[in-house]
Amino acid sequence: MFKKFVIYFFLYILTIWIVLSVFLLTPKEANSFIFLRLVIILFATILLIKYFIYMVVSPWYDVFVAKTSYSQNKINKNKNYNPKVTVLVPARNEEDGILTTLRSLLRSSYKNLEIVVIDNASTDKTQLNVKKLVEDHYKYIRDKEEQRVEIFCIEELKPGKGNALNKGISVATGDIIISIDADCFVPSDTIKNFVKYFEDPKVMAAVGNVKIGNTRSILEVVQYLEFLFSFYFKKCDSLLGSIYIIGGAAGAFRKEVFSQIGGYSAVNITEDIDLSFRIQVAGMKIIYAEDAVVYTEGATDFKGLIKQRLRWKRGRLETFLDYRQLFFSTKKTHRKILSLFILPLAVFGDLQLFLELFFIIFVYIYSYLTNDYSSFISGIVVVNSMFMVQIIFDVREKKRKNLFLLAPIGWLLLYASTFVEFSALIKTILGYLKKEEVKWQTWNRKGVFSEK
Repeated sequence: MFKKFVIYFFLYILTIWIVLSVFLLTPKEANSFIFLRLVIILFATILLIKYFIYMVVSPWYDVFVAKTSYSQNKINKNKNYNPKVTVLVPARNEEDGILTTLRSLLRSSYKNLEIVVIDNASTDKTQLNVKKLVEDHYKYIRDKEEQRVEIFCIEELKPGKGNALNKGISVATGDIIISIDADCFVPSDTIKNFVKYFEDPKVMAAVGNVKIGNTRSILEVVQYLEFLFSFYFKKCDSLLGSIYIIGGAAGAFRKEVFSQIGGYSAVNITEDIDLSFRIQVAGMKIIYAEDAVVYTEGATDFKGLIKQRLRWKRGRLETFLDYRQLFFSTKKTHRKILSLFILPLAVFGDLQLFLELFFIIFVYIYSYLTNDYSSFISGIVVVNSMFMVQIIFDVREKKRKNLFLLAPIGWLLLYASTFVEFSALIKTILGYLKKEEVKWQTWNRKGVFSEK
């Protein structure tokens, strides 16, 4: 706690100094690096416009959902929508956290439920712990004569998360299939909240609201902020029909999706992104389920975080190449705003990230030499605006009060994220060129949160 306080204090001092310097220092004229400044302004302007659009559109999601829910309830007011749900929990060496995940699922308020744990050749006590929990669960419901939530464990010896999920799908009996990672905590109403979105027959998949559950260190706080903003902006993507990533930590699908377009990829290391793209290519509707909250464990050190982001970056690159026909597509089944704007902007964002470290170094040196720190003001304003949007409109966020503390220094905290993403991008490009294999994420989890 003391270490966090010292870091926050230093970041506050730096922010205050930069803001005051704009008013107190007299800038010096500098005609050098004009071209580089113009390039930075171009990149910054495009990204600022993107974030501005996201901040303006996202708050309308709640209005749309409220209107849609009212219409759907009016249509289905005499129907009892209670489909069977299968939750898939793929696990490989997850003995530290999987029991917390399963216990939280067993406390679900939605009871027409089966839980399938797929042990993917674990070498620790994962399978032993799960089987003991299954045995205790059935003994408990037998003694209490409670409504039965089915839970069982199967094995998949083929390596890879995609194979594990496909094995689970092959035995699933639910009409809706939900994937949950084995390091998560699932609040009691999450499954029920997922299900209600599928009352709309057009909805074929939904992505849940994933939050970082551990925020003890600065690195964990940075991940918490990343996820907070990323999933809040999925409101905009949902309204525009442009969601192209349904993360494995909280994704829900009609079972017929898999019969129509096939299961998860056994080759792509981000099998969830690959599946999401195929759903978009097929023209199926994907929505964001804001109240379907799942807490996940963030990486506790830089090495683990870079490993995670390396897998994400490499998998997304491979997916972009595999489904490049979706870029700038004008087919009727493809959503134009996704193919013409969102996906190209994602590639542009990686190009900007590739240059960002050099830009940051240049801006700091340039600002020091010219006594002109105004370049940082736009970044401070935009990041603070993101915090304010969260504080005002994200009423379900339990840690809203903390955002008031973090808002002034958020632009500096997110530099840590930039460094990690930059490192992962460089490793991704080099690894792809060298054709190096990236395996299923193996960074060590600590099971750092047990209850919510």
